[in-house]
Amino acid sequence: MNWFTFLPLAIMLTLSAALAKAPSRLHPSWSARLLATTGAMTAVAALGTGFFVAVNYAATLAPSAAAHVPEWALFGDDRPVPDAVGVPAAVLSAAGLAAAGRAAARWAAALRTARADAREPLDTDVPIAVAVPGRHGGVLVSRGLLRDLTSEELHVVFQHETSHLRHRHHRYLAAGVLASAVLPPLRPLAARLRLATERWADEDAAEATGDRAAVARTIAKVALAHPRGPGPVSAFAESGIVERVEALLGTPPAKNAVTGPLLFMGNGVVTGSLTAATLQLDHVLVSFLVSLLAFR
Repeated sequence: MNWFTFLPLAIMLTLSAALAKAPSRLHPSWSARLLATTGAMTAVAALGTGFFVAVNYAATLAPSAAAHVPEWALFGDDRPVPDAVGVPAAVLSAAGLAAAGRAAARWAAALRTARADAREPLDTDVPIAVAVPGRHGGVLVSRGLLRDLTSEELHVVFQHETSHLRHRHHRYLAAGVLASAVLPPLRPLAARLRLATERWADEDAAEATGDRAAVARTIAKVALAHPRGPGPVSAFAESGIVERVEALLGTPPAKNAVTGPLLFMGNGVVTGSLTAATLQLDHVLVSFLVSLLAFR
């Protein structure tokens, strides 16, 4: 084992931190795709690295059992994994998997509850609008929302929530939730991902209604009447209200018809390659060095 084993994970963590903090000039749709891909691949790289090191640590403790381990799962050299590295890797990998399992269970339970409630308007005076994905989902609204908003404002709300459903934003949010469960340092990235999906739906609503100011006013009105924390599904006014309103009152973002796809494809290639290298980097380096020596 050498420090190259942890290089892909270190690069992925650095990339995730940079994307979480750096302001994006892309259209929110492309920002959401970049953040979701990066977060998911970083979590996979973390679990893969931990599993990889743990397997090789087990082979160090029981060399006779290593003969039954696939060659791709072993390091390219025969140096033992020290206890100071192997034990934390095993513990953290198990903890990460357990945290991801708990997050997935909570997410599924919340979705089941939302789908059960979506059959009729919620009997509350608080204005609520939530996009509930799935065959039995739809747009969940409250009686307070239907009563307090004008027809134009309701049109804005339904356009926004329909955008969430049409683009399956719950999958993006699930990637952020699972990534931050595996790696708590990814929580800022998950928060920015949630904001990006909300901005994406805001822009769709603004384009559909043709009135950006009306969308901004509706968001502010619902947010003031119903402040709430982010949940497992996309509510109309739940996060980044000030930033969303300011963006809607400004110039519409460019569609990035060329820049967006190119950056997304490039990011996918980089993150996918680094994640795959988590389990293969040692073998790749050893093969490269052997080939280089043979060439000489």
